[in-house]
Amino acid sequence: MHLGDDEKGTVARRTVLKGTAAALAGVALVAGQQPVAHAVVPDDPEQRLLQIVPGGNGIIYTLYADGRIKWFKHLGRDNGTYNWASGDGREIGSGWQIHTNVLADQNGQLFGLCGDGTMWWHKWVLTNPATGEGYWAPGTNNVIHRGFGQYSYVFGGWDGVFYAVDAHGDMYWFRYVAGDGSNGPGAWANNGVGQKIASEKRDYDMFFADMNGVIYGVRHGASLHWFRYLAGDGTNGPGAWANNGNGIQVGSGFDFGSCVERFTENGVVYVVWVNKDHTQADHELRWYKLADHLTIDTSGVFWPNGDGALVGTGFSVTRGANLQGYTSWSVGPGQRLDVAVSTTFDQFSASVLRLAGPIEQGGATQVRAPQTYRGQRHLLRSGYRANGPAWPASFSFTVPDDWQSGFHVVKLEGPHGLRQYIPFVVKPKQPREKVALLLPYLTHNAYNHWGGHFQYSWEPEYGRRQISTRRPFANAYVEAPGFIDVRFHGDLLLMKWFADNNVAYDCYQDLDLHDPSWLAQYKTLVLATHPEYWTPEMRTALETYLANGGRVIYTGGNGMYERVDYDASGGFVLHRNQQGHRWLWRDQGRPESQVLGVAYDSYSYMEMYPYVVTAAHPFLEGTGLAVGDRFGETGYNFAASGWEVDTRAGAGPEAPGVVQFAQGEQAHGAEMCVLPKPNGGWVFSASSLCFNGALAHDLKMSRILLNAVNAAQA
Repeated sequence: MHLGDDEKGTVARRTVLKGTAAALAGVALVAGQQPVAHAVVPDDPEQRLLQIVPGGNGIIYTLYADGRIKWFKHLGRDNGTYNWASGDGREIGSGWQIHTNVLADQNGQLFGLCGDGTMWWHKWVLTNPATGEGYWAPGTNNVIHRGFGQYSYVFGGWDGVFYAVDAHGDMYWFRYVAGDGSNGPGAWANNGVGQKIASEKRDYDMFFADMNGVIYGVRHGASLHWFRYLAGDGTNGPGAWANNGNGIQVGSGFDFGSCVERFTENGVVYVVWVNKDHTQADHELRWYKLADHLTIDTSGVFWPNGDGALVGTGFSVTRGANLQGYTSWSVGPGQRLDVAVSTTFDQFSASVLRLAGPIEQGGATQVRAPQTYRGQRHLLRSGYRANGPAWPASFSFTVPDDWQSGFHVVKLEGPHGLRQYIPFVVKPKQPREKVALLLPYLTHNAYNHWGGHFQYSWEPEYGRRQISTRRPFANAYVEAPGFIDVRFHGDLLLMKWFADNNVAYDCYQDLDLHDPSWLAQYKTLVLATHPEYWTPEMRTALETYLANGGRVIYTGGNGMYERVDYDASGGFVLHRNQQGHRWLWRDQGRPESQVLGVAYDSYSYMEMYPYVVTAAHPFLEGTGLAVGDRFGETGYNFAASGWEVDTRAGAGPEAPGVVQFAQGEQAHGAEMCVLPKPNGGWVFSASSLCFNGALAHDLKMSRILLNAVNAAQA
């Protein structure tokens, strides 16, 4: 089975399949709607598929970016051989790109989720299991549930069982029992109301399900954990979970840095790995089998083929390939913003929101009404990871003079609530407030896994990594993703704190410091959650600002850790040194502690603990906290000291005069410090990635930050 060669000449098309269902086979359309013809666009070998869905007994459904769905059957499922029934697959429908996620069971049922929270039912009835020939059952395209919009994501499908994870990381169990597309009384267990079966699983970036209650979770840091939900009925009492609900590590490397797709069936795990050659497409399907996968808690972990087997090629997956786009990182009033969009829909709408917090917490204000544009799919050019896809602007507009500075998103919308967000900053025409907020776009770009390769993908150390700034963001989580986050959602939690405490600010992004003429006009500069990557120009600007009496409030962790270079004309960032090694400031004799008072300390990775007061300090005024008291015990990213933290001795000698007044309770916990600078300047460091996520959960900690902000403006 080889898609890579056979599919290159295939064109997007709609297909009506004849059969007893007498309907548009597989086209997810509202009754009465008719399919609209698309322009002929070649298949894109770099982002051919939206998703790969297992269907039991070796059946695999591939959902194409242009909406087609194909049926394949891996005859080598049990032994990992390169052996497929009907090697080119069978196209069985179209229009599937309206779905944000598709799940399936082993009986031909496919469940399509939409952005509006609906779940659509389909069933492919096989008449020839060797070729995939069949028909769509009556009831196909029926909506069987409307309540999934309240969840961050949904996975599962086997036996009609679904697991939904909400913004808090709580997991809920559903089961569709009717199996025929109906949605009347008794169609769902518990009348379709989710049953909570696990709490606060936010340290897992994703889950995917196997049969018989087996669940795999990718814990942040790339380790693969095994769970098994034994109860199978939505209850959560004693014995409901194997190993008391605690995950058992069975592998590693299943995160976005290693693979672009992963799914499982009956102990077999399929993975589309990121290609180690960064110039090649990520398209190889690998097969693994976990022995005794139902009894890992008692039989132990054993992969008979630990190196995996290549069983297919051409499986390039980009989940957002149906609707995606990018724009400049920042723009000022009176300047033009060009927005490039690639979509497989004939049209899309776009609006602009100013965000002062996460969308689900009411943080969005619409500043530009939705407008409809013609859709066009753009293929990826060679070298797009390094130099950007170079799509033409789909639309442009001039930013009005009355737009308030802040974090904004272009909201792209497709059918049935499908949405994607393009983040950008509106900077002020002239500094207006006393406080400037700097959003760490260079860090967000370094962790942006769109296109497969990024700063943390697993290819060999081949030298410098060139990563474009002109590309879509795969990690623009402005709605709660259901897992811990220190990308845009983490920064939005800080912006929510600003709004709740009536702290006015102007907003910028990292590269705005390359022209730092604005910086001296502010009383204080606030660094957001994860300002890890700094160019020499940025660092010089900050050091000059501090030397002249500026104040810096550093609310995150792992700050100013690594150097990068930026090429403005090419629109790309260069990571790592010539040998391909991490390019740390401390290795160049310039540890971050000399600027921030603290430096990254790797010993406490993914440990989350409260802070404890270690000394009296003016920033504790009004908190009621005394030496020995704890604070920051919980938050969106768990306790306030953790994930990645900084300490005074994280990189060599302490900075002169630095004062610590609180520290995380774990060994090498985050050290909350103040570092004096010349001419009345100073730096306050919270020293933890988890700090901003806990602000809304702890009024005493919130008061500490407010005291620091007020002091900085004095």
